Order: sequence, then C-alpha cells, then structure tokens
Amino acid sequence: MSLAINWLRTQKGEDPMVYLDDVYRYVAVRLGNREDAEDIAIEVVQALPNPCRKANLRMYMLGMARRKVVDRLRRKRPTVALQEADIAIRFDRDSDEATLVNAVMQTLTDDHREVLTLKYYAGLSSAEIGAMLSKNPEAVDSMLQRARSAFEQSWRQVTGDEVKDERK
Repeated sequence: MSLAINWLRTQKGEDPMVYLDDVYRYVAVRLGNREDAEDIAIEVVQALPNPCRKANLRMYMLGMARRKVVDRLRRKRPTVALQEADIAIRFDRDSDEATLVNAVMQTLTDDHREVLTLKYYAGLSSAEIGAMLSKNPEAVDSMLQRARSAFEQSWRQVTGDEVKDERK
C-alpha cells in the first residue's frame, strides 16, 4: 500500500499528494512528455516508504523524481515535446514563448538545464538545490549565474531580443 493511500485512511504524517503537482511540473519540464511525467509522478508517490518520516517531504519527492528522470533519459530520448503538443491546440503569444524557451533550454548543457529547472520550475532555493546536487549553496549560485548567462546568450541568438527579467 502506498503512503498516499495510507495517509488518506489514517491522516498520519504529511500528505504527499500536496507535492504531486510540483513533482509533475518538474518531470514534465525535464522530459517534455505528458505521459512520462504522469507516470513518474505517480511512481514517486507509490515508492514512498510507509510510514514516511522525512523532514522535507517535498525535497525528498523531487529528489526521487530527479533520479527517475535520469533513468528514463538514459533508456530513451523523448519523442514529442510538451510545448509542441500544446501548439497544435492553441496559438497565442504564451505558447509561442514557451516553445522558444524550450528550444533555448535544449541548447544548454545538462547541468545548466538542470539547475535552471530546479530553480525556476520547481522553485527551489540555492540551499535546496545544493542539497539535491551535493553542492554548497555558493557553488549553486555560481552555476545559476553561468546558466542564466548561457540562456541569455542563446535566447539572443534564437530571438534577437533581450531576456525579460520578470523578477523586477
């Protein structure tokens, strides 16, 4: 019996289903395939120990998802990108920009893609990313800076525009 089902029956511990969307979004960005993202997100919940006494369940689940993504990528390459599937249904500025972001992300190194995904899609702090990647927060900040620079340079080559800084 998975932790999620046991939690529903007994109401003991933190509800892992609260983090299912975070896990799904992270996996979807990394793999670009809805079906694989759904499969891995559910696999993560089902693989949780029962009872699960993790101090930071969200980080633990994202770490499991990260390992499952790496295993999946080693076995096969994704065939249909998530954004390409969305374009067939709707045509608007947001989907066009999402496609461009995906194209630029594919030009980056695996390390840069990973750290940007964890920071901006999963919403993790530098300390949390460092714990996940076995690096200190300062090294993660340095990786993030290099990844942002590489993204910006690639973005300019693809679009000819400056990167918009939404944080300001």
